[in-house]
Amino acid sequence: MRRTEKRAEPAILPASRQILNAARALFAEHGFAETTVRMIAREARVNNAAICYYFRSKEQLYTEVFKDAFSSIDTGLDGIAESVEDAATWRAAVDAWVGRILYFFLTEEDPAIVAIRKLVVRERSHPTPHCAALLDAFFMPIISVLRRLTDMAMPGRSAHERQAAFVSFLGQCTCFLDHEKPWDKVLLSPTLPRAEWINVMRAQITENIFARLKYEGV
Repeated sequence: MRRTEKRAEPAILPASRQILNAARALFAEHGFAETTVRMIAREARVNNAAICYYFRSKEQLYTEVFKDAFSSIDTGLDGIAESVEDAATWRAAVDAWVGRILYFFLTEEDPAIVAIRKLVVRERSHPTPHCAALLDAFFMPIISVLRRLTDMAMPGRSAHERQAAFVSFLGQCTCFLDHEKPWDKVLLSPTLPRAEWINVMRAQITENIFARLKYEGV
């Protein structure tokens, strides 16, 4: 007799992972205030006590959602400023930073990135009491890379001049953070696939930066 092959059973995630996944989706969809522990427990198929056991509180769970999301996303920005040795490597570092940030803001390929992007949009438009701590822990390490790269091309310039340039370049990228309807009509190409649009905007933004700044050393 032919032996019947058994189908592989779907992997059962640990309870803590089920809770994190459920919380990430619900916080992104409804925001921190409107998401309840009961909603998370129902989505994760656990009881309320399990959430308290693993994360102590909704507030702590919210922070862990950000920590987990950012740790699982490879921004590709680690050490990028340290790689600068001359004008060519500075330009390459700027291009890499812009490319990675635009991918983070515009890609629809990675569900984890899409969810964390929605969380960031919510924190930006409706900051929670945790916004300052989240900004310092998760956002600033990424943003500070662009600040360092800007400073490298502006030695001897005043603090407000460096700040103005940094904010200008950052704004050219962060305008794409929230591109949901109806803003998609303004921020996205109606004809190009998303990956091609990212490359077009990457070239546009880096050309703007290089037209204004020239590497002059650290």
